[in-house]
Amino acid sequence: MHIIDSITAVPPALWCRGFFLGAAGGILALQVLPRDVRSRLMDYGARRPTGASGSGEQKPTRTAAADETGGPTALLTSLASYGQVPHSWFWHFYALSVSWSAFWAWQYVHRGSVMATLAEAQARSMAASPSVELGRVVLAWSMLAVQGSRRLCECFFVVKPGRTPMLFVHWALALVFYTALNISVWIEGSGTILESWKSHQPAVLLTPRVPTGLAIFFAAWLQQNECHRYLASLKKYTLPSEDLFSYIVCPHYTCECVIYLAISFLAAPPGRLFNTSVLCGLVFVAVNLGATAHGTKHWYAQKFGAEKVARRWKMIPFVF
Repeated sequence: MHIIDSITAVPPALWCRGFFLGAAGGILALQVLPRDVRSRLMDYGARRPTGASGSGEQKPTRTAAADETGGPTALLTSLASYGQVPHSWFWHFYALSVSWSAFWAWQYVHRGSVMATLAEAQARSMAASPSVELGRVVLAWSMLAVQGSRRLCECFFVVKPGRTPMLFVHWALALVFYTALNISVWIEGSGTILESWKSHQPAVLLTPRVPTGLAIFFAAWLQQNECHRYLASLKKYTLPSEDLFSYIVCPHYTCECVIYLAISFLAAPPGRLFNTSVLCGLVFVAVNLGATAHGTKHWYAQKFGAEKVARRWKMIPFVF
């Protein structure tokens, strides 16, 4: 009982932060593995190693690195042969995100027991911390819903469905991520949410930081859509080289990070610059997409020549 009480005493926001940072740490830990092993565990789409997909190709054999190292490395490589799902299942992530956005909106309007339980647990544990203003909670929730809706539409009407698979763990991890993120955008406003149910005070949507936050969000939101449309227009295995792609290998990943940074900025509690829970989600996104961008630049260099991408930043200009 003492263990159960200790677990339930942890604020929901800390559970979300712990997942984000723990998952990011796991991805960073994978970077120490040999390149071919890491590629089998992390790469998907066109970068998936030959023979590692289930689209009519043979199942992958053990790599030389796996044979040499043996032990856990060989086991991980073997596991990469199984538990694969279609790359086209990416739409599941955004369908889930939009569903969660609708669910939490319904919970707020109807004072649902699920939101009430989480909000009360958060409010009890963080009574001394300032709560995010209701208007900022509504806007942060709306921004995430808009992002999820656009990405879902892109999956069906813009992006070309991939034939190569991704590992089941990638799929499952992303589902948990979007679940935790949809809690993170409102959980630090739990005190304000509970108070609004009692006082019926309307949400104040326009505050000094709102115009800046929305401007950054929609600039990145629109640019990411342009990047996805451009990538979809390319012939198979063509090196992207127009607009931001001439400077950054994965500018659509850059936009993704800016989008979450804008949400964190707008959803910050009084006296703080960012919402810590959403910011931890951004850490996971940056690490996850950063690892993918690193692999993408390496793949481009192998396929099109290192000189073609030598001067391009991988994801973050002047940094990475």
